[in-house]
Amino acid sequence: MKNTKASPFASAAHAFYAANSIAEDIKDMLEDTAAFLIGVTRRSTSEAFERGEHLEKAAALLPEGTLDKWAVECCGYTARHVRTQRAIYRNLAYYKEILVQLAVGPTVLGKLSAATPEQIEQAIGLAGTNGRLRVQDVATIMARSKQDVEEKPELDPYDVGGPDGLKALIAIKVRDGLKSFVGHIEEIRTHVLEALPKNNIVKKDLAAKIHLTARLANRELESLVQFVRPHPNDRHTMTSTELPAKSGWEKVSRLLYKMGSETYWPDKAELRTWLETEVVPLLNWVVPEKGDPVRPEVKADVAKGVVASAKAVADTSTPAKSSASPKAKSSSRPSLEENLAMLTDGFTAIMTGDFKVPASGDDAIPSVAEALAKPEKRFQRPAFIDKIKPTSPPTTAA
Repeated sequence: MKNTKASPFASAAHAFYAANSIAEDIKDMLEDTAAFLIGVTRRSTSEAFERGEHLEKAAALLPEGTLDKWAVECCGYTARHVRTQRAIYRNLAYYKEILVQLAVGPTVLGKLSAATPEQIEQAIGLAGTNGRLRVQDVATIMARSKQDVEEKPELDPYDVGGPDGLKALIAIKVRDGLKSFVGHIEEIRTHVLEALPKNNIVKKDLAAKIHLTARLANRELESLVQFVRPHPNDRHTMTSTELPAKSGWEKVSRLLYKMGSETYWPDKAELRTWLETEVVPLLNWVVPEKGDPVRPEVKADVAKGVVASAKAVADTSTPAKSSASPKAKSSSRPSLEENLAMLTDGFTAIMTGDFKVPASGDDAIPSVAEALAKPEKRFQRPAFIDKIKPTSPPTTAA
């Protein structure tokens, strides 16, 4: 009790220890800490760190949440002073050696303790150049950093002009448009495969499930891969360019157009053959079930595979009779994400030059993040900071 009795806070300290049931051995350590904090007279850089260190030790000894009350009643500190000293010790410990060498004052340290590591290093660089560091210097650095953040709000790609804005929108269109198109193709194929195992395919019912989706998918394909031009016979009318005749994608476009209206579908007698030998093979070519896309050739063995696929779909709607797990059965059919990845392979290959297509930086379609990214001015660390002996990694002030 010697140190506490000698201080003007002895009676308050005694009441505090009694109220919080502080053990005698802990009380002795706290009294030694209080004596140091009360007796500090020099306002040096090193003592600022020592005060913070002693307060951290006291916090570990005291019941949680009582440090501020202890420091106020037993040491004469304010709660704000306690928080500042602890922040100096915690947030600036990594830079202690250089800050002591530069003789940065305690008041400046208090301001600097709320800065980010980059701001701290800027301040140290300024102190090394000017030979001193003032509170207003630190405040200016922190205000400038805050202003830089405020001047760079999150960009909406639809509000970005120029080539960068267009590239960002193109990236969004390719990403989301392709995903939607693939999903609609899979939806059409599912309806067809569910109908094929039936003895009697009702044309009207199947068309009702498919025709609107087919129209939408056809327009999506047109939007993704075709250009716009004035109509050859009427310059006042704008129309889409045509896909190369007899190409795989031209056949897909014609098929989707045909499926978009029941009136273009074959008669009932030819319906099953059309679905098995033309529709499903083409849809599988667009979104392959296995392997890579190939030209949509109509072959007898393909038709047999279509029937087998249809039966597999029908089997999934009835209780399984085999011991194979549902998970194992479903694994044979690629997921939407896998099919999307297959389709994007061709697009990626073109953009990266794998298809021998001349490519340049201006032609490449970047991701949204790449399209909006702009080089930022990077802060150059003062050379002498790298010579600091590390004690603990710097942390961002809370």
